[in-house]
Amino acid sequence: AHRAVYDLALLKSSNSGPESARGRIVIEFSGSACDGYVQTMRQVVELAAMEGEAARLDYRSSTFESGDGTRFRYSRDNKKSGEQPDKSDGAVEKRTNFITLIINKPKRKQIYLPEGTLFPTEHMKRLIQTAKSGETRFAAPLFDGADEDNRVFDTVVTIGARKEGGDGQALTAAFNSLLYWPMSMSFFEREKGDGTPVQTMRFHVFENGVISSIVIDFGDFALSGKLQGLEMLKPAVCDKK
Repeated sequence: AHRAVYDLALLKSSNSGPESARGRIVIEFSGSACDGYVQTMRQVVELAAMEGEAARLDYRSSTFESGDGTRFRYSRDNKKSGEQPDKSDGAVEKRTNFITLIINKPKRKQIYLPEGTLFPTEHMKRLIQTAKSGETRFAAPLFDGADEDNRVFDTVVTIGARKEGGDGQALTAAFNSLLYWPMSMSFFEREKGDGTPVQTMRFHVFENGVISSIVIDFGDFALSGKLQGLEMLKPAVCDKK
């Protein structure tokens, strides 16, 4: 359980990308395998081009995921300058032979998700387990409720060599004894299958699930995220592994 604050800045940009960028991400994560996991996130980014007005992106979301990874609920409220807000909430349930997404807003709709789809916490658990086992690659379809079209993305993660001793960011002394791994996670649209990721994230992930040293690469530009603040919250009591 923790609350993390990341300051965003423009890392690189092509001719079609923004001239400057700044922003912040705030993530709060809590819960347990007994009661399920809750995560809230807000991301605000301002992008300035050579000409025209600056664009402002304001994304807010909250999710709940059951401890066994079979149920997931999400709510999002995304705003982009000059566009209609994207507000949606829904729930997913895994059953023996299928995974069903029921979208409640903006219009009630039922969708079947691909077999093997993971939700964010289960995805992170398996990613860390894979890293601890010494493997260097992890792949799985992921649904997190953040996409405006409620798509499932195929994720492919490259796992770097295990490290220890903190990574120089705003971490407490307790992190000096924790293992962490540099990772690169690419998101692919299932429908296209052209081998080009729509987004790639590079980050360090500690064995307790805390992430630092973020880079978000959209192709025509990339943002770097520095861990500006980290607060470890009171953990939930649960004897289930």
